[in-house]
Amino acid sequence: MIRSFSRLQVPVPKDFLKLEAFRHSPLDIEIGCGVGYHPLQYAQENPERTLIAIEQTKEKFEKFAGRISHHKKISNLVPIHGNAVAWITHGIEIDSVNRYFLLYPNPNPKEKLRNKRWFAMPFMKHLIETLKDKGTITLATNEQFYYEEAKELGIKYWGLKIIEDRLVKKEEKPRTHFEKKYLMRGDACFNLVFQKSNEN
Repeated sequence: MIRSFSRLQVPVPKDFLKLEAFRHSPLDIEIGCGVGYHPLQYAQENPERTLIAIEQTKEKFEKFAGRISHHKKISNLVPIHGNAVAWITHGIEIDSVNRYFLLYPNPNPKEKLRNKRWFAMPFMKHLIETLKDKGTITLATNEQFYYEEAKELGIKYWGLKIIEDRLVKKEEKPRTHFEKKYLMRGDACFNLVFQKSNEN
């Protein structure tokens, strides 16, 4: 059983800024964007969309910021150094997000850490509430147990629909440094796209 989520228990980020400016944009959010390989590509390939890319680890975010400084200004990319749960809880409105990306999150394989895996987290209820109708969550992982757990919970517990369930092909352009490494060593890279439907 997954515990209930209470936003009152989530601290407001110290440097918090409400993201009101993106209320009317097609808004996408990447959680745990690492050194920024995917968000930089995605923002440039989708100039009509806004991508908020959140990374909590200081070292990774500094590398991400360094990568951004070597590109011409990308006005539709919003880099955030902070805790994704806190930022989304206090900064993102209900029914406002088109797409979430969870690309190779920490699998936290130990059973005692199950509530730190995204689809087993109490926070997932709130994250889904911030999605628009027909909004999507893309999950990529090289861990089969994570893929199977997310798939089961996504459908049976959270009421999401799977619109894509496939393995990433070796000849595809890697979206992240992790994906590049995993494909090169022959790992199976699972890709799931869940969709929210208010008709459920």
